Amino acid sequence: MMKNEVSGCSLKKHDLTGKKTAVIGGDARQLVIAEEICKKGAEVFLCGFDQLSLTEPGYRKVHIDDIPYEHLDAIIFPVSGISSTGEIKSSFSAENLKMDSRLLNRVSERCLIFSGIQTEWNNQSRKEFIYLFEEDEIAINNSIPTVEGIVWLIIQHTDSTIHGSHILLTGCGRVGLTAARVLHAMGAKVTALSTVKAEVARMKEIGVMAGLIKDLNHCLPEADVWINTIPGQNIISNTAMSFCPPGIFIIELASHPPKEQTENAQRKNINYLEAPSLPGLVAPRTAGEILAVAILEKINEKGE
Repeated sequence: MMKNEVSGCSLKKHDLTGKKTAVIGGDARQLVIAEEICKKGAEVFLCGFDQLSLTEPGYRKVHIDDIPYEHLDAIIFPVSGISSTGEIKSSFSAENLKMDSRLLNRVSERCLIFSGIQTEWNNQSRKEFIYLFEEDEIAINNSIPTVEGIVWLIIQHTDSTIHGSHILLTGCGRVGLTAARVLHAMGAKVTALSTVKAEVARMKEIGVMAGLIKDLNHCLPEADVWINTIPGQNIISNTAMSFCPPGIFIIELASHPPKEQTENAQRKNINYLEAPSLPGLVAPRTAGEILAVAILEKINEKGE
């Protein structure tokens, strides 16, 4: 892949001279987004990056209360969005970032507000958000570094080859489909469960065992690895964990899982890992550029 090019979309064509953007919190992907926006001539207000120097022209590190909201053309929140209590995760700050709706209400109608996913806090806000991972092109492209991360985690946290392992996938969406294809190609015995019959049919079409989520407890006893991609439905419940065999490795990819999942896994001595931001760990440059392309295009469209 050519430098500054992701999925056939060039990062070079956008000119944001005179635009003002705020990048608030996040991981290394947000840093890549900030870099790309700054390269296009925009002034970038950074919040939650105080552990980095970032002295290049175009950057201004500010406190969340000091962002000039009224003058912004875009605000970019992390992939994980804003929690139900207004908290924003940041990998480069010891400070707890918290968004107050009164701050966000100061932005003008022209300001585009980006978030990776939809959350309860966003729903209660009176502002309109652009949810990047609801766009098929972004979610499909992002599934590639996600699945590379899944493979990396399985190798790190299990003592058997992926080839021949029994891997259970709950959720057959864009990440689940890519994971099923890759793991099946590596020789794993993949079983995929979904709440949607059409997704089950698609999984069977690519050659993996598939069924509905109601079959979960029946499938768990044979699983070496369980990967969940379904958010907000308490799939990895205490009851489901009671059907898990000794030595199983559970990867939770859904954002904002219930806190009791970790506690339940510890009580049952289950190897459980929450990894909702895998692309930011294994391929932040690629994952960040995927997001930057979409953001730059939408800012550019707004200005036309």
